[in-house]
This record gives sequence, C-alpha cells and structure tokens, in this order.
Amino acid sequence: MPLSADKTRASRGLHNKRVEAFSIRTSQTLYIGSLAAFTTLGRVQAAAAATNLRPAGVVEEIINESGVSISAATGNAAGTVRAKIAWGHEVFVDIRTAARTFINLGRNVFIFDDDAVTDTTAAGTAAVRVSIGSLTEINAGKTQGWLALRVYGDTNAV
Repeated sequence: MPLSADKTRASRGLHNKRVEAFSIRTSQTLYIGSLAAFTTLGRVQAAAAATNLRPAGVVEEIINESGVSISAATGNAAGTVRAKIAWGHEVFVDIRTAARTFINLGRNVFIFDDDAVTDTTAAGTAAVRVSIGSLTEINAGKTQGWLALRVYGDTNAV
C-alpha cells in the first residue's frame, strides 16, 4: 500500500551511500522514507509502476523553499521544494506476494509502489517496470527484506 505518512526505514551498508537533492515533481506529494523515481524532467516523485520513470532511491529529507527541513511535501512549479534522495546502500522494504521466494535473493526487483518491491510478473508490462535494485536478504516470513538501492544483480526476479 502506498505511503500516506513518513516512514522510518532501517538502512545498512552506508559506506556506499550517496545523497543528492532533487526537485519534487509539481503537484506530487512525497514522504520521508518513500521509494522515489525520476521523471523524464529529472524531478522526483513517489515510485510507481508507470511509464517513463527511472529509479532514484529513498527519500531521506525534504527541504522547503527556505531551506528548512520539513515532513511530507508537494512539489511546486518553481522546483524549489526538494527531496534529498539516497542510493547505493541497503534499505528494509516490504516485498509483495509475487516476489516472496528465496530464489529471488540477489535478483533485481521492481517498484510496486513507494513502499514495496515485487518481481517481473507483478510489476506489469515491460513498459511500466521500474527496476530499483536487488534483494540481498529476505526475512523468515518473506514479507520484508533488504534492498540494495540501484545496485543490480545479473538477472531479474521471477
């Protein structure tokens, strides 16, 4: 289920982490902890299985027009509301039912929404699949796991 409030996400492997600020897409709301995707204009929005999106990372901070950190925010036309996006490290994410198998360890997974990942089939057609990284560990219940953001395996999850 897409996020409707900020979410604190566990993370690890921070020595490879990169962070950069990007403008939030006009009229799109982002929450801290959201998985994010780039639009064709280079702005970020909440991740979704949709055409013309590219993986960005996870929202770590949102900054308003005055440079002050705030909670959830909606992008404006001027591009002055920005999100600090982190990638290159691992974050703990929800895994949708289709991808809940240990065979998917080390495989690339796709954005389901701004809170979860899934496999090739559940991500939709090739036109809307957005690969976000690879699964490095799955919990015993197979409902959550560690995602290496924008770090890819040699094959896709099935």
